[in-house]
Amino acid sequence: MSQLFVSYSSKDRTKIKRLVDALVQKHPSWKIWWDKHIPAGAAFDREIGKALAQSEAIVVCWSTNSIDRDWVLDEALEGKERDILVPIALNKTEFPFGYRRIQAINFQRWNGGVGAQCFKELEKALERKLGSSASNPVKKPSKVPAKRHTKRKLSGGLDGKTIVFTGTLAQRRADHAEKVEMVGASFVNAGVTSNTDYLVVGKNPGAKKLADAKRHRTKKLSEKQWHRLLNRTYRRILEGRQIAFTGRLEEDRNKQFKKVKRLKAMPSESITKETTFLVVGKNPGAKKLADAKKYNLHVMEEKLWNEIVASLLRKRRFLLF
Repeated sequence: MSQLFVSYSSKDRTKIKRLVDALVQKHPSWKIWWDKHIPAGAAFDREIGKALAQSEAIVVCWSTNSIDRDWVLDEALEGKERDILVPIALNKTEFPFGYRRIQAINFQRWNGGVGAQCFKELEKALERKLGSSASNPVKKPSKVPAKRHTKRKLSGGLDGKTIVFTGTLAQRRADHAEKVEMVGASFVNAGVTSNTDYLVVGKNPGAKKLADAKRHRTKKLSEKQWHRLLNRTYRRILEGRQIAFTGRLEEDRNKQFKKVKRLKAMPSESITKETTFLVVGKNPGAKKLADAKKYNLHVMEEKLWNEIVASLLRKRRFLLF
């Protein structure tokens, strides 16, 4: 029997039950796991970890309810790293950073019918993943993702560092994840381990993460201290770097180029081996995206770029955070 894992927010349970029922109806041989299968009294994390390890396909159900849920992001990362991720969109929402270019199947208007086009697309995607699982041995879920050695070193002080967050934060975790990626570090949504370099602490932090940070002597930062560290790092990694843009930008490109120069960086119309960053607007060029991948560039959305610029170019730059 095939192992299929469904990741979602409990607020979407009614929709997910319809989806699971429809999949069971069409594919009785598929073993479908969702958190309804956790036995009474069982350790929640252990049961989920066991199910993920056995899974051959992971359906992540993106919605306004799920995009900020830590466990959904963890499960999506597991699927992405093992190339068994099948995302669907339950309603209109912006996907978390790192998943925006992975095509999700549109289930916004699905009424539960197994003959709907979106349901057929899901079946095909799952059949491809489940059909190839025999030749791809299941890997155990990793709590800490591998370091990103393929990206260029930025020498801003945070290259290769592992950052964990805990508690209620002023900004969304997805936004923090984008900032962490930008400076060459690794965003981790799991617990604190001996590999964790910084624990960023918000309001009402988790007692276990705090205890583990103390045990592993992990440096703790408030969210304000974290943003100050980011600002110092931004200045170091942008100075002298070549920055390219692609797509339709919210602000005139000439104005963006002037801001690049004010940051002591170098604007570029094209991507070469000398380029370090690519800022992406709406409808980006396919060639520039391909070149960015070819040269292992650091890619960021225009929204983050504008936030960085606003932070660094104002006189009292810490006010933004």
